[in-house]
Amino acid sequence: MNIGFIGAGKVGCSLGKYLTFNQHFLSGYYSRNPESSASAANYTGSRQFLDLSELISSSDIIFVTVPDGAIASVWDEIVRFDISGKIICHCSGALSSSVFSGIRDHSAYGFSVHPFLAISGKFDSYQDISKAFFTIEGSAEKIQEVCKLISDMGNSYQIIQADVKTKYHAAAVFASNLMIGVMDGAAQLLKECGFTDEQAEKALIPIISGNIQNAIEKGTTKALTGPVERCDTGTVKGHISALEDSDLKNLYVEASKQLIKVALRKHPDRDYEELKNFLEICD
Repeated sequence: MNIGFIGAGKVGCSLGKYLTFNQHFLSGYYSRNPESSASAANYTGSRQFLDLSELISSSDIIFVTVPDGAIASVWDEIVRFDISGKIICHCSGALSSSVFSGIRDHSAYGFSVHPFLAISGKFDSYQDISKAFFTIEGSAEKIQEVCKLISDMGNSYQIIQADVKTKYHAAAVFASNLMIGVMDGAAQLLKECGFTDEQAEKALIPIISGNIQNAIEKGTTKALTGPVERCDTGTVKGHISALEDSDLKNLYVEASKQLIKVALRKHPDRDYEELKNFLEICD
């Protein structure tokens, strides 16, 4: 099948390169910025389209890889042309295929195809997609074709329903963006203890990377350590007292509540009730 891209940013370039790397044929790229589509076409060995209707007519599968807020407006442009029988995909983690409003009226098939991965660059991230887990949501009639596209590249995938897309995207934010916030909070506290930016970074890298590696190898339950896991209420009280005037106090409390759930899985016979009750009154 010929695969075309509307949008030539980080996701469009990276996914297009990954598809060509796995022997899929790209019809090419269309973008409102001709320089971007020319660069993406050159990068992937495909064609630059200056006319949207030509890209649509030349493609069996069309990926709309524009920012989330622009997908609906691009869809309004797409439906002006004949898209009968075509598969239209976006790569948003937050939006479902319902953003392609009325797609069945045009005898086309809409999908959300999302790589569970942070893509950071246009020209250096495509190889990372080989490690990505995909989620697929959309038209039942063609979903196996989209699944085959992903599985043929060696990627694992999960079919999900439209009504859980927002919760699914929240999971991705927890695993990616919110972790950055927690790490930045740790750096802030170290600097309040007299560390320089450079010293804080050097101190945090080993503990962060080691913890993540343990979670990857052992799972979150077995990897858990620290005062919550030990049910060390005294230490937790000390931490919260030290954070009393910090905007990080609530983050510490809420994260610790979640850790109690993990700790109970690891030690189902341990009594965490005192610690749990203390955290509840800290809100």
